[in-house]
Amino acid sequence: MDSDEPDAPVEENGLAARVAALEAAVERLLTAPAAASSDAASPDAAPSDAAAPGAGAPRPRLGRVIVPRGQGRGQGEGDQGGSDAAAAVPSDLFWALEGLRERVPAPGAVMIVGDVTLPDGRTAGWQLGAATADLLDDDWDVVAEALAALGHPVRLRLVREVLRGVGTARELSELEGIGTTGQVYHHLRLLVAGGWLRVRGGGRYEVPAERVVPLMTTVLGGRR
Repeated sequence: MDSDEPDAPVEENGLAARVAALEAAVERLLTAPAAASSDAASPDAAPSDAAAPGAGAPRPRLGRVIVPRGQGRGQGEGDQGGSDAAAAVPSDLFWALEGLRERVPAPGAVMIVGDVTLPDGRTAGWQLGAATADLLDDDWDVVAEALAALGHPVRLRLVREVLRGVGTARELSELEGIGTTGQVYHHLRLLVAGGWLRVRGGGRYEVPAERVVPLMTTVLGGRR
């Protein structure tokens, strides 16, 4: 009987060890899904379509991307830095912006520039710029009349049709939904006063060559 007593603690210790091992195995099984999810979200994990930066979000419209000074190409506001988005941006997309930055130190400048051939064959190449500080110090009231002249859907349509080659007040009045002849003349007078139109021989209206690019950039800048 005495010979059996020393073996009892050993058997109990072995059982305890097996129970502890079983509990550890169960714990690993329970925590495995959470660990897998953590690994998928880890920066070291392989990228997937679901976890790709910016996935499912609309890409910024090229040409309307804002690029702060010191930031590289294709990393504009709204760009999440994903490799797919960066690959879709041409390396020379911001050639005009980068050229301006090379020439003008901070606080920089703004420019409008364009080279246009109209349907009637007229061409308009135009460049206008102003330093940021000068423009902020300028009197903006002086442009109120010119901007107000464009502030009506009918007048915007009229200048667009004139750019397309519709020249006389009669032709413009015949456009569908443009209004009465009297209303058209009223709009034309405001556009002439604002400097966006002038009258040529034969009563034909045209956008002055020096106003073609500013007009089109104003419309472009008004888009959101």
